[in-house]
Amino acid sequence: MIEVQEVLPEGMLFVRFNHILKTMVRAPVIAACFVLLVLSSFVQYAVGSTKVLEFTIYADGTTHIFYQTDVDSQSPDSTLNLYGNSIENLVVQDENGTLLSSKINESTVTVETLGSSTIKADYDTPDLISKNGKTWTFHVNSTLDYSILLPKNSVIVGMSVSPLNMQIVDDQSLISLPSGSSEINYIIGVLGTSQTATLAIQKAQDFINTITSTGVQTPMALAKLKEAQSDFNQGKYSDAESLAGDAKNLALQEQQTADSVKNTSSNNLPISVLIVGGIVAASAAGFIIIKRKRSSNVITSSVVTNNNYVTPDKETIYKLKPELRQDDKDIVAFISEKGGQVYESELRKKFLMPRTTMWRAVKRLEREDIVEIEKVDQQNLIKLRKTEENEK
Repeated sequence: MIEVQEVLPEGMLFVRFNHILKTMVRAPVIAACFVLLVLSSFVQYAVGSTKVLEFTIYADGTTHIFYQTDVDSQSPDSTLNLYGNSIENLVVQDENGTLLSSKINESTVTVETLGSSTIKADYDTPDLISKNGKTWTFHVNSTLDYSILLPKNSVIVGMSVSPLNMQIVDDQSLISLPSGSSEINYIIGVLGTSQTATLAIQKAQDFINTITSTGVQTPMALAKLKEAQSDFNQGKYSDAESLAGDAKNLALQEQQTADSVKNTSSNNLPISVLIVGGIVAASAAGFIIIKRKRSSNVITSSVVTNNNYVTPDKETIYKLKPELRQDDKDIVAFISEKGGQVYESELRKKFLMPRTTMWRAVKRLEREDIVEIEKVDQQNLIKLRKTEENEK
């Protein structure tokens, strides 16, 4: 028994205890390394992922959403959350403007990224706006900060959260809001408020600045604008708005007076100077006309003509598609007036629309089988759906 006790190794108990100590020391280190690895991956993803969310509210209660985010170029597809249940005019592009295939699944959309590193989604929905009497209410719950552009001539009468920033852009209120749930109440077409007076004063100030930048002095307009600002500071918003309008009109009158003085001075120039100036102007005009003719010939030659092509009547299209929006009808009317086919660039120039907005409208008409899109010399030729005479 004594030998057994001596053989019973106390050293073995010591070895086991030492092993336990080493394990206890190493385990927190391993766990800490694992946590740091996870956190670093999360931080890298959060920093590297650029997200933009913008809501543009139209006067009819429709909201246009623009969403941009970075995605993994190695992943074959990406899923985005949608705001609203009724999604219209969805257009998804990569960082180069290439259209990407997408599929809507209830409240999400799956996009085939095709190696893209950034995707941009544009779509419309009527589900974020409600109306009670004259008050419109916008409600959204977002996981990231976002911006809202309200319609023109709208006045905010209530807001559930404090904005991060607020400014006026082209007579419209642009508001930046933090992530989370928010609600904005507004009214359209109200005059004599703080917001409408601010818009009028800023508009008059911009107009005066534009005139003075050409070298025309506007002392009367500036004096009237100063009165408008004084009334605004006193809370006389209706008077301030009226005075701002007067300031703008005075600036226009002062510009016209300055132009008439310049014209009178030019009439008193020596005859020889006028003759030389007329020759130079005529030469420049002739050069421009020749250049335009050449460019128009180049454009015309690139359009494929078809002798059997019959321009569809716009009224017939309206009867077949009575649900068309007014802006779509205007586009159809313009294409019809141009012989049934125009370039997309002509449409943007006519209706002063950004490229993305016009492209959405064209794709909407294509889905309705009203137009077809043809590539001609790196440009999009938009043509009304043609009918063949031999089909009679």
